[in-house]
Amino acid sequence: MKSKYKIPEKFVHQLVKLPESGMGYQLVKVFLTDGKVLRKRKVFNSSILVLNTDEDISSSEIEKIELDR
Repeated sequence: MKSKYKIPEKFVHQLVKLPESGMGYQLVKVFLTDGKVLRKRKVFNSSILVLNTDEDISSSEIEKIELDR
């Protein structure tokens, strides 16, 4: 089962301006402060990030989010 995570507002404002990858979602890369990159993660409505069950992050760990093309 996947876990859902509300992303910080500063990233919501950024994602709202970018195109959707599909109906109501964007595929993104999430860059973390420890150097890890989570690829091909879905964000629904530019605000809800879907993580794998073994991934547990806090908002302070997100360095940037960008579309994964």
